[in-house]
Amino acid sequence: MSTIRAILFDLGDTLWHFPRMPSRDERLTHSAARVESLLRGWSMCDGVDCLVLATDIQRADWEQTWQNYQSHLRSPHFPTLAREVAAAHGLPLTEEQALELWHALNVGGLFLGREIFPDSMPTLLTLRERGYRLGVVTNRSLGGPPFMEEMRFHGMHDLFETFAISCDDGWLKPAPGLFQKAIEELGVRPEETAMVGDSLRADVAGAKALGMTAIWKRPPNPVEEEALLPDGSPARPDYVIDHPGELLNLPPFRR
Repeated sequence: MSTIRAILFDLGDTLWHFPRMPSRDERLTHSAARVESLLRGWSMCDGVDCLVLATDIQRADWEQTWQNYQSHLRSPHFPTLAREVAAAHGLPLTEEQALELWHALNVGGLFLGREIFPDSMPTLLTLRERGYRLGVVTNRSLGGPPFMEEMRFHGMHDLFETFAISCDDGWLKPAPGLFQKAIEELGVRPEETAMVGDSLRADVAGAKALGMTAIWKRPPNPVEEEALLPDGSPARPDYVIDHPGELLNLPPFRR
């Protein structure tokens, strides 16, 4: 077995979670208020029900993402999706306005009550000290500068050398594209790479299909019974952990 040189991480339910997530109604109300403020600045608010608009765009996000995840694994282009829904509401937007609308709709992890697991930061720092190169490979609908600002807020941005984010890079895990981007930017081979994530399909099957070491960070209430590799065989993790800190005692990472 090759020596592991790089470790890739999923984020949600892997390095952080949302133990006090606001209700759907609270989230939509907050999104609608942000959208209304944006549209008023453009003098485009008259006759627009911003709550209905926010609800319709969110529904389109969920439906399109789920369809793509179950089929070709291309990430939706969310500003385009928002622009199409806005047009159906009588709001013709430029590409730049559609991007601003999409950012306004996404209330962000801080409003959602994101909490970093207590052992995430110490684990990442220790892995860096031990010489491992770290990257992020994650499926998200909000990326770009707003997401990087949140990473900086949490003090995590500078711990990672590469970010492969589905909405920015066009692929949804378990498609190989996101993993390949990360390992190419780190200059490592798949067999020198470990992937840590909470999804058997997106993280474990995606990593194993490329020959990576797969570590399943088991979520509190697993919803996936099984994931399959391209040849139809079960995707079984090489290691299973329940907390990020357990990584430090796994055989590939002990010092």
